[in-house]
Amino acid sequence: MPKTKPIISVLSEMPAENNVAEKAPSGCGGCSGGTCGAFGIRAGSEKDVVIRNLLIFAIMGIGMLLAAYLIVKLLNLVTGN
Repeated sequence: MPKTKPIISVLSEMPAENNVAEKAPSGCGGCSGGTCGAFGIRAGSEKDVVIRNLLIFAIMGIGMLLAAYLIVKLLNLVTGN
């Protein structure tokens, strides 16, 4: 009987029907190591995808700060402070 070496895959992606029982309690699918995909950046993402995602989040943050500033100014104008 010839001995065969076990094949260990680097990324073990299982089909959705087999992975149902192993989901995280939050229902997000869970993370494994550094492949969580924070800010939409996954391991192996291209440089332009990473830069695009970071710029989108930066623009959204600036927009929220500007909106909050304008709302405070509007409320101060209405209340007379």
